[in-house]
Formats: sequence, C-alpha cells, structure tokens
Amino acid sequence: MIEVEIQVPRTEVTPLHLLKAEHLPASRTAIAGMMNQRAADAVRTVVDIPPRVSDRQALAAVDAALACLAAPAVPAKYTDAERHSLPEDLYEEHDLFFGALRVTGNPVETFTRTVLEAFRSHLHDTLSAGTGLCSGERAQLREAFLVPFHALWRIGVAGTPFAHAARARPQGTDTGTGTAVDADTAAVLGDVQVDPLIRWRLGHQVFFALIQALIVSVGCLEECLKDDAEDTEGACRLIEDATVLMAGSGTSMRYAGDFTRTHYGDAVRPAMMPPHINAKFSGLQLRDHRVLLKLINRTKPLLASPAPAVDKSYGRLLDAMATAYDAHISVCSRFGGDRASSLRTPGSPVPAAKVLERFRDRRISAATPDRPEESGELRPDLRY
Repeated sequence: MIEVEIQVPRTEVTPLHLLKAEHLPASRTAIAGMMNQRAADAVRTVVDIPPRVSDRQALAAVDAALACLAAPAVPAKYTDAERHSLPEDLYEEHDLFFGALRVTGNPVETFTRTVLEAFRSHLHDTLSAGTGLCSGERAQLREAFLVPFHALWRIGVAGTPFAHAARARPQGTDTGTGTAVDADTAAVLGDVQVDPLIRWRLGHQVFFALIQALIVSVGCLEECLKDDAEDTEGACRLIEDATVLMAGSGTSMRYAGDFTRTHYGDAVRPAMMPPHINAKFSGLQLRDHRVLLKLINRTKPLLASPAPAVDKSYGRLLDAMATAYDAHISVCSRFGGDRASSLRTPGSPVPAAKVLERFRDRRISAATPDRPEESGELRPDLRY
C-alpha cells in the first residue's frame, strides 16, 4: 500500500488523552490498587451530578474535577508489533484525525481524565453549537458519562482512606462558554449551527471514551465471574454499567452525525479521503474496539451457566449492543450508506449499511454465551 503524507490539524478539536487499551485499569483489583487521591478528588467532584442538572452546571463540575488531576503524561508510541499486526490499519493516522493522543501515566487517573475530557468537550460543544438530539438521547449520554465515575468510587474509593480525605473541588460559575445557546433551546429551534467536521470528530472522541469505559467494565466483570461466581449482585451491577455505556456509545454516534447529509458529503467524507487521508480510512481502525470485542469473547464462557439474575442482565446488555450497532447503521444510512459503499470497501456492490448489519449480527452472535445443551462452539471472526 502506498502511503501519503498526512497533515491533519489538531487545532480544530481539543485533544483527548487516551491510554492504550491494554493499559486500562480493567479489573477491580487494578482500580483499587492504582487509585490515588487526585483521582478520588476528581471523582468526588462529579459523582453526585444530578441527572437533570443543566449542561452549564455539569460543565462547571467537570472543569473543577479536571483541575484536581495532574497534567497529561508523556505520549505513548505504537510499537512495531502493534503496527504490523494489521498493517492496513494506520493507528496513528486514525488517532490524529480524531484528535486522540495516546499517553502513559497512572491508569486510574488517566482513565478518569479521559472520561472527563470527553464529557467536557461534549458539553462545551453542545452549549456552543446546540444539538439535534432529543432530551432522552441527551439524558442517555449524560448517564453513560457518569457510570465510570460511580464505578470508580464504588470500587476504588468507598470505604478506603481516599474516601475520608477526598474533597470536591469548588465549582465556578464561569465555564468559558460566553453567550452559548442553551441545548434545550437549540433543540426546540431545530437549527443546529455546527461545524460538521468538528462535531464528527468530537462525537468519535465521546465514542472512544465510552469504549474504554466498556473495556474497564467488562474487564471487572470477567474478574468478578472468575473470582466469585456466587457474587450475583456484583456481576449484575457491572453488567448494568456496561449496558448503560453500550447504549451511550450508540447515542454518541447519533451525536457525531448531528448535521445534514449535505454537510457530510461536502465536508466530512472528503476529509477522510486522499489526499488528506490514506485510502480506505475507517472508524474500524480503532484498536480499542478490537480489544473490547476480544474481551467480551473471553468473558462469554464464564456466562455459560449464569444465575437467572445475571442471565437476565446480560440479555439486556446484548439488546443494548444491538441497539448501538443499529444507531451506527442509521447514521450510515442517513449519509447515503444504504446505497453507496464505504470508504473501507470502495467500489463494492455491497452498501456500507449492509456491511454494518453483517458486523452487528456476527458480533451479537459472538457475544451470546454457548449454553451447555447447545452443540458446537461459535468461533467469531473478530478481524473487524
């Protein structure tokens, strides 16, 4: 494959600092062992944000929480082995286009920063440009952002010296949004004045943060099922967390595509094509998503004979997973993917939306536990 020089400006979106997926605190042991007072203070500042608080008040709390944390650590480079595992997936190019910066650092504190940064960018963008999301979708996304903070507090702070010492940072009233349009007002007016390329990138940043939160949640679930199969309450709580995050990931795609079809054709799609980007650029190049799929597949055998409550909770997670893919398919279809091929498969007679439907069916099947009475074993292709 011939590579072209890529010069995607970072100035259009605020960078999102991300750990590599393999470095996330993806177990209750890791969260408890690597929690520090700065992260505890940050979580304390946002963990009690009321569900119906205004975007402006939520943004003030998020800014205050970020002020508790140390500056982002040094950049983390992809290794040759990581690059060569799937050479057509240019990870650096993918991260650069969407404004993602891979870093090292304390895993719990860095993960906390990741979710806070994505939350802040989303709130600031919504306040500044408005949104076409309905109130239910905005609430769903807000809940997904709060789930990681509740989990970090529950697993790594509650009942520890960090909880006694944790102090919420005072929340200011000036969030730097100036004369921002209130999100509710913008939704009523139905006229979202948004830069489509910025919205596309920020929406994907939200998706990246929620995928990392899903890795942490599913990793904790795997540990819970391995260490104490009788901890039904703990397993159900973790599955419920993952369900909210999965639903939020679907909503993040609707947020990412919160502009017109004309905007997509004129501004977004060309930016993801040569000479700006290597051919066949795709969101499928996200390594974090591959790690999540493999983690779900690894956890699946532990759910072969679950307690009824766990089985019921996991069923809801699979439903949320299907809904998240449907959201992606809906956005793809709205931008012409119901008829045209994707950038990943130019010239293919199979429309992009149909390819996504196949991915959805394959991945839901791959995530569905094999019951003892069922013969054979599903061997999903996790290549995509």
